[in-house]
Amino acid sequence: MEKILIVYYSRTGTSRQAAEELAAHTGWPIAEVGDQVSRAGLLGDARCVLDVLLQRHVGYRYAGPSLDECQQIVIVAPIWVGHLAAPMRSFLRDSLPLTCKTSVICVMARQGGFNAAEEVARLASEAPSPVIALRQSDVNSGAALQALRAFAEQVEAANARTGTAQRPAWLSPREA
Repeated sequence: MEKILIVYYSRTGTSRQAAEELAAHTGWPIAEVGDQVSRAGLLGDARCVLDVLLQRHVGYRYAGPSLDECQQIVIVAPIWVGHLAAPMRSFLRDSLPLTCKTSVICVMARQGGFNAAEEVARLASEAPSPVIALRQSDVNSGAALQALRAFAEQVEAANARTGTAQRPAWLSPREA
């Protein structure tokens, strides 16, 4: 059996909620990427936007096992201004080269989830599979539970296949 690790970053708690729901359903261990400096308030909001737009490397802390111990990581991260949150991007850059397969869960207010998945693909030099984009409101209301379970089944099915080429699975929220 392959070791799958959930690695999340969450500023507001929504990505944490998605990661914890996935971990509760699957039993996969969970690790956190966190901020070294608080991003609370208006100044924190401004820093989030500038960090993403300027592609700045930001300080972060990581609480979890070495990625070298994993065969697959499930990245759970919010979308900031249409891009992967800066602390997760910095963590992934510092973890290169990634020696494990990746899957991605993007949590977004409205859009940008697949831009973030493309960022992960560029960093990992391989397209993540599967990928799912969840709306923040669906995670908060519990409406995303079914999508998270389907995502977990896809991860497990992909890990059950050995020696076969995998085609990335792109899941997106239904248009309202």
